[in-house]
Amino acid sequence: MIEVKNISKENIDENGFKDIILKNISLNIPSEKITSIIAPSGSGKSTLLKIISRLEHATHGEIIKNGNQKIVYIPSQSSSFPWLNVEENISLGLHEKDSTKIKSILSFVGLEGYESFHPNNKSNGFRFRIALARSLAHHPTAILLDEPFHQMDVQTKKEILLLILEIQKTYKATFLLATTNITEALFLSEKIYLMKKDPGEIISDLVVDLPKKRDESIYDSEKFIQLRSQIEKSFKKIDSQKLFNLSI
Repeated sequence: MIEVKNISKENIDENGFKDIILKNISLNIPSEKITSIIAPSGSGKSTLLKIISRLEHATHGEIIKNGNQKIVYIPSQSSSFPWLNVEENISLGLHEKDSTKIKSILSFVGLEGYESFHPNNKSNGFRFRIALARSLAHHPTAILLDEPFHQMDVQTKKEILLLILEIQKTYKATFLLATTNITEALFLSEKIYLMKKDPGEIISDLVVDLPKKRDESIYDSEKFIQLRSQIEKSFKKIDSQKLFNLSI
């Protein structure tokens, strides 16, 4: 488990005024599960993920983890190196390349046969598969996903959602997803934190007591609709937001 304890982030603007981005954020990321943070745009959720993955520093608070855990951050625009082919992108940074393992991961994420392709003009879904594969090749403790689906077409998004569930199950992977989309968070997660903006602050959390085996039929289930309504109501209680910059 990774524990986020009382994380705050403050910046000083050009006029010398303090801008509070995150305020006393505390949450737990349980091992081998998918956890989500639902928050409106501009709430500081990207900053929070970068702090958890040590790409940024918090003003206050701490990240508690066991030993030398490796946390991988995948931004909303999945990164890949266009001058490297798919297999080279995935192997980048590995101390020792295990070709058998790389081929297995490529097959699992749907990139088998694309080893020699260059990702320069490929779709967001294609580049996201590369980012997932590269993450798995490095044996991460946790993979942090920052709004990964918002520029994917409907069919690609469906495929990637199911792929993440399969990765979690097969590789016993730990995921933390930050998103503005209530439906995708519910579909993937076992626990969800709700975060407001101005400043970014956790307002509540809920356990997603849906069946572990999930497919598109779950969207129409009574429990799914009930949980989605519960989340909407939690945000509507905040007068200044009312679902602003969130999607269903």
